[in-house]
Amino acid sequence: MGLLRASVSVPESAGATYSVVVLAGEVDATNSDELYGVLESVVTQEPRLLIVDMSELSFMDSTGLRMLLRSSRALDQQGGVLALAAPQVSVARVLQLTRADQLIPVYESVADAIADA
Repeated sequence: MGLLRASVSVPESAGATYSVVVLAGEVDATNSDELYGVLESVVTQEPRLLIVDMSELSFMDSTGLRMLLRSSRALDQQGGVLALAAPQVSVARVLQLTRADQLIPVYESVADAIADA
């Protein structure tokens, strides 16, 4: 059973068009619905860019990946983009093996994702 912590931040600067969700801990079948709930709550606000900061996420299985892909698809339909930032080695490996990194942009840092927006 993985423990997931998630926090959402929206920059207070005028004209900011992105939101950041910071994930910490693990995402697996026991909490992937919680992950989707967090992501869906941000997607409904229609940000142009939703950055998922994965720097504190130590594990993610296929159920977590499925929730990211669902959220990416929903945001894409609204004209937005979901981007992943700073995945740890084990999480980056899942993204590479499944080729999800070909469907969702992956950046080395949140700053890199913002700069590329």
